[in-house]
Amino acid sequence: MDKLEIMNGKYKSLLMADKIKAVITDLDNTLWSGILAEKQKLVLNEQYYEFLKTIYSKGIQIIIVSKNDESDVLNAFNKLKIDKNIFTLIVSNWDPKYLNIDKIIQQMNFRPETIIFIDDNPFERNEVKSKIPKINCLDIQDWNLLMGLPYIKNKQVENKSEIKERVNRYITSFKANELRKNFKEDIEFLKSLKRELSIGLISPDNLDRFTRLFVVTHRLNFNPGKLEDYDIALDYLYNKINSGYKLYAISTRENDVSLGLTGAFVVKIEGDKAIIENGTFSCGIIGRDFEQKALIALIDLLKKDKIRKLDIFVTLTSTNKRVKEILEELGFKDTISNENQMIYNISLDNFKPKKYYEWIKILSMPPEMDYFGIPSVINFFNKIVKPLIKKKSNIINLGSARGEVLGHLQKDAKDEFYKFIKNYNIQYTKLDLDSYPEEDNLVGNAENMKSIIKEESQDLVIAIELLEHTESYWNVINEMIRVCKVGGYIFVTVPSYNYPKHEYPIDKWRIGPKTLSNFFPSTHFKVINLELEGNVKAPRRCMILVQKLNVFSPNYGIPKNGKTDWRTGLTLFD
Repeated sequence: MDKLEIMNGKYKSLLMADKIKAVITDLDNTLWSGILAEKQKLVLNEQYYEFLKTIYSKGIQIIIVSKNDESDVLNAFNKLKIDKNIFTLIVSNWDPKYLNIDKIIQQMNFRPETIIFIDDNPFERNEVKSKIPKINCLDIQDWNLLMGLPYIKNKQVENKSEIKERVNRYITSFKANELRKNFKEDIEFLKSLKRELSIGLISPDNLDRFTRLFVVTHRLNFNPGKLEDYDIALDYLYNKINSGYKLYAISTRENDVSLGLTGAFVVKIEGDKAIIENGTFSCGIIGRDFEQKALIALIDLLKKDKIRKLDIFVTLTSTNKRVKEILEELGFKDTISNENQMIYNISLDNFKPKKYYEWIKILSMPPEMDYFGIPSVINFFNKIVKPLIKKKSNIINLGSARGEVLGHLQKDAKDEFYKFIKNYNIQYTKLDLDSYPEEDNLVGNAENMKSIIKEESQDLVIAIELLEHTESYWNVINEMIRVCKVGGYIFVTVPSYNYPKHEYPIDKWRIGPKTLSNFFPSTHFKVINLELEGNVKAPRRCMILVQKLNVFSPNYGIPKNGKTDWRTGLTLFD
């Protein structure tokens, strides 16, 4: 009998779970064998611990609820070399476990059916289940069944910064509820939390994180289920930018701790009316008034642009009823479109909400959004390009000294990349128009490198998201071919038809797969891989890796098939 068959019989409700937000685990005879309070010898359950670290890396919260003294627990962690940082909370006291777990669920706004409680003691599991019927309780002996659980198995590893931001949201929520006991007046308590909010338009380069917020949120999503597929959602948002929509991001802070990106609005402007076609907030900020303040902040921005009316499209479901409550609290009126499709509207001329939530400060700084790079480019590089790199290679990266698109603004990604460079004894050269002392890059123009880079000196030549920002991109390609060794590789990524304009410092070109491929004729190059991001007929991005087969010295000029879009000033090549 396989794991899924066992779960279907013993843990059927868990098998059907559409989401797992947290795993709450005991310690004694669970994370380790032995009883801490009885001074028994403790032996770490290493496989279970490795499993907890794995699901932590996938963004699932790990929480300890144990009947022990916390100081003893932390000492045991040190002796067993357990990383306490993977645990969102360590609740270690002598209260009944069901009380601690119920408090966690309430204060962190978890749905009980998204929680797994793991314990060796059947009495504890039965008591928790009787008090919190929807929670999933699991015998520690069955923990390995979770490795086959579809939600956990299919969930992708997340960036460490994102994981930290989500942990911060849950920790600050829990601490705020604990802190409330120390204040007699609510307003005094709220001001003590030092809550802050930033709102602003996002650039196309930050659409990945923005998109994923829509995909993973449900309880505060204005239209749950509409943007469940990442690629479809990303296409939708790119199309909206190209159609003139405004995409607003919201980031929040509490007690000087960044909670990261916590809200998103997709806004259409029609004369003096604005329409929020889609919006969402992170579940981690439920009940903290950030949602209402974000809408008030958006209304203030819209009024500055002479907008007089605001409509919000909402699809009401059993999970997002809080959206309805928030809008009604701010004075929005609803009209029924059909069934659960609602349109909430309000006049901005005399907009006066019952509360302005003055204890939340609106910051002038742009939203805090860590840039993790472009996933499609990172995947192409890691799966297609990197395996071909040999030891003692010479590699040059043009126009990306800081490695932003490959995610090198994140310390863990950068450290991993440069560890690979060091272990392979690679001569890695970065060339950019600007000097970045911390990157030790060459300063130069990729359109003419003859004075600084020798002919046929590089095993891999990289131009990631560079060509669109050059005066004459064909000259960059001439130079890439010149400096590439015979047998070496050229890796190019470039925005194509459906990618919005983004000046940095200029943005002139959009290059399709036909034009890009034509620069590398089959008589001189072997195409290792050509990949299109998005709709094949109108891709957002082209990525190509070619191998140079023989000596070739082209003198390409501008292709003749370019067409200039008068609205954007971009010249498009098919």
